Amino acid sequence: MLSYLHEHDGPVDLMDLANEIAAWENDTPVEELTDKQSKRVYVSVYQTHVPKLVSTNLIEYDSESGLIELSDRASEIERYMPESDDERPWHRYYAILAAVSAAFYAGVAVGVPLLDVLPEAVAGVIVVLAFAVLSAAHYVDRDRGRPIVEDASVEDNS
Repeated sequence: MLSYLHEHDGPVDLMDLANEIAAWENDTPVEELTDKQSKRVYVSVYQTHVPKLVSTNLIEYDSESGLIELSDRASEIERYMPESDDERPWHRYYAILAAVSAAFYAGVAVGVPLLDVLPEAVAGVIVVLAFAVLSAAHYVDRDRGRPIVEDASVEDNS
């Protein structure tokens, strides 16, 4: 629920939210959900999840309109939310660096011209430093723009 609301800025119809969750759970498009699949998730969301999230002040729910949205307090848990699809593909960067590093180190080890002047120990240090730089870039990118949460616990402020 929180991921969906985080991705959609502003109020969302509770039934639409439940249908999206049902589609995720059943690995099917919303249009192909059965009434049973949709109703099962709607009941669970309405009776269990919404009251709990309202009581923790993470969401606001208007029972008359059926609209639900994140509260201002929800920003406190933003750092724990799954990354969105527009994040950098860090796994690919690491895989590319691993392949390039392996080729570089192999070139040093077998004495490829221009690389043969480097001792294998220096090549190893270069590879480790390359991974350290990539890891630091990943760390900085991950934490860029995310709020720092002093107290990670979610308390009831009511």
